[in-house]
Amino acid sequence: MDTKVKEIIESEFANAIVTVEQLPGGLFAGSIVWDGFEGSDDVERQQLIRKVLRAHLGVEAAQVGILLTYTSTELEVMTAA
Repeated sequence: MDTKVKEIIESEFANAIVTVEQLPGGLFAGSIVWDGFEGSDDVERQQLIRKVLRAHLGVEAAQVGILLTYTSTELEVMTAA
């Protein structure tokens, strides 16, 4: 399922860098670095991701926990600190 989620995100968010892994409780979590998030707040980003996952996975989308979202600039700032 982690590969499936990664492939869905990569197909819908061109040039995104995606990591997804299964957590001990069975949920999947990860991160998405995509410059298309520029100008969107966290809620808007999560709504977009959920919409895409529900469209592709249906009820299985509930198995995806949190996918943290960043633009490449945001990630650079965080890692430089």
